[in-house]
Amino acid sequence: MKLLKKAAAALCAALTISAAASAAPLAPELQVDALAKTAMVYDGWFVLPERDKNCDAWQYAITDLDHNGRLEVLKARHGWVEGGPMLLVRELTEDGSRMQGEISHLFSPIPDILATEDPSVQPLTTLYDAKDNTYHYIFTETVYHTEYEMITTKYALTFLKGTLHIVPLACFQRNLSGYDGSETRRYYLPAGVQSVDAEIDAARYEKIELQVYPGCTPKSIPFRWMSPDDLKNAAAEGRLRETLAASYVSFAE
Repeated sequence: MKLLKKAAAALCAALTISAAASAAPLAPELQVDALAKTAMVYDGWFVLPERDKNCDAWQYAITDLDHNGRLEVLKARHGWVEGGPMLLVRELTEDGSRMQGEISHLFSPIPDILATEDPSVQPLTTLYDAKDNTYHYIFTETVYHTEYEMITTKYALTFLKGTLHIVPLACFQRNLSGYDGSETRRYYLPAGVQSVDAEIDAARYEKIELQVYPGCTPKSIPFRWMSPDDLKNAAAEGRLRETLAASYVSFAE
């Protein structure tokens, strides 16, 4: 109960600006209630085995990506299962009475946002563009082609006007020699950004998001992902509301 009260206070504080700019959204603690009630019902946001045989590969986070005051469930599937990674979002309606339909992403191939060492608490850089009142979330995906070659791609995730955008920003390729252990590194802009791959240096790679989105204010935030077992156990023990609230508090702080 103390955690839920803390979550409600954090939610209220985080949503004050959005609420003042438009019609006040449903009280934040009631939004958490609505998310808990719509989790494991028919057509709920929790992925059940009849909808995906790889349901155990999904992770969930409670967010407000566009900061409009309406909470969302961000759903991601690991890339190591058949069918590859997925990234979806479901947002509460303005009155909080139901969940809107799933929103997919405008990018292919789909990156694996969970391709990190510890997806339970994943640090992302948030860029806020005050001019457009837009939030961009920077994450990386690392793909191992062989034990000697890996490519890390930096992406920007933006939830804008009901559409989930994913933009590749820059790549870092590392190759290890199987003979002497020496390492070569290459930094470049992917072909989706330029007509062909364009070489850049390490310094530009590190700050590429600030070049693509100039004038933005960066801030590090953790995405607190919840596994299927986390949610099923919480539901069985009657603490699903607290678990969902904790995920959002981590995002909002």
